[in-house]
Amino acid sequence: MLKFFKHSYIAQLVVIVLLIVVLWLPVFISQAYEIAVENPITPLYNIIVNICGHSSVVISILAFVVFIVNVLFFNSMLSVNQFVTRNSSIGAFVFVLCMCCIPMQDEYYPFLLASPFIMIAIQTMYLIYQVDRPEMYLMNSGFFIALASMFYFPAIILIFWVLVSISIMDFKELKHYLIPVLGFFFPYFILLVLFYFNHTLVENINTYLLSFNEMGLEKLGVKTADFVVLVIVLALTWLSLMVIMSDKMDNSVATRKKVSETIWLFFFGFVMLFMQKPVMYNGLIFMVLATFVSMVLCYVKKTKIMDIVIVVMMLVIIVNQYLPLFGVVL
Repeated sequence: MLKFFKHSYIAQLVVIVLLIVVLWLPVFISQAYEIAVENPITPLYNIIVNICGHSSVVISILAFVVFIVNVLFFNSMLSVNQFVTRNSSIGAFVFVLCMCCIPMQDEYYPFLLASPFIMIAIQTMYLIYQVDRPEMYLMNSGFFIALASMFYFPAIILIFWVLVSISIMDFKELKHYLIPVLGFFFPYFILLVLFYFNHTLVENINTYLLSFNEMGLEKLGVKTADFVVLVIVLALTWLSLMVIMSDKMDNSVATRKKVSETIWLFFFGFVMLFMQKPVMYNGLIFMVLATFVSMVLCYVKKTKIMDIVIVVMMLVIIVNQYLPLFGVVL
C-alpha cells in the first residue's frame, strides 16, 4: 500500500477521493447534527452560514469540498517543502486518515473552513527562510491567521506561533516581529470599524473578552475516548520525531528549521485543543501529526509491516465514523 501512495497519479487520486467519500458518507446519511451556533467572534463563519441559508446539508457539502481542497493543498505543501518525496500522494492519504480519526460533526466545520487559511499561513512561514526580503510574507502570515480566527476563534493563538517561527529563522530586527502583528490586526481593525458603525462595538468587545475568560481545561470535560485519541497522537508524534531527527532523514538547514517550526506548531495545536468545546474538534494537532507521519512513511523500508498497520488504522477509523449511525458514542 505504501508503494502505491509513493506516487502521484490519477489512480492514487481516485483511491483517495473514494476514501474521503467513505469517511464522509455518515455526515450525509445522518443529518441529526445542527450547524454550529453563530457567534460574534466568528464573523466570516457567520457569513458562510447565512449564505448557505443555515442548511446543514449545504454546509456539509461545502465542508466536504473544502476538505478535498485541503487534502490536495496539504500534499502539495509537503512535496514542495521536501518533507516527502516528489510526486508522492502519501501526504494526502495520511492527511485524510488523521483528519477523519474522529466522527465528523457540526462543531468541526468552523475549523475546517478556517484550515485553508491556516495552511496558507504555514506555507508562507516555511518560505520566509528562502527569500531575501521576507516582509511581505510576514505580513501575509499574520493576515491569513486573522482570517482563520474569524472562522475558528482559537486560531488566533497562531500569531504567537508566527513570532516563535521568526526567532527560529534567526531574524533579529524588530520590524520582522512587528510586521506579522500589523498584518494580523488589519482585518480586525476593519471588523471593529464595522462594529462601530453597527453600534455593537462595546457589546462585541465584551463577547471577545468573555471568550478568553471561558478558555480552560477544567471547563471542557475531556471524554475517555478523547483522552485515548490524545495519548495515541502524542505517542505517534514522539515516535515520528525520533525518526525525523535521526540520520535517516534529510537534515539540511532549511529542513531542520521547518521541522522546528512544525514542532512548535504542534505545541500550539495542543494548546488550541483546550480553547473551545468539544476538545477534539480542533484539527490542527491532527494536521501536524499527518505531516510527521507522512515524512516517516516516505522513508520506511519494511513496507509490509507498515501496510498492515495502515490497513488496521484505516479500518478502525472507518468503523469509528459509522458507529454514531447506530447510536454508539464512545
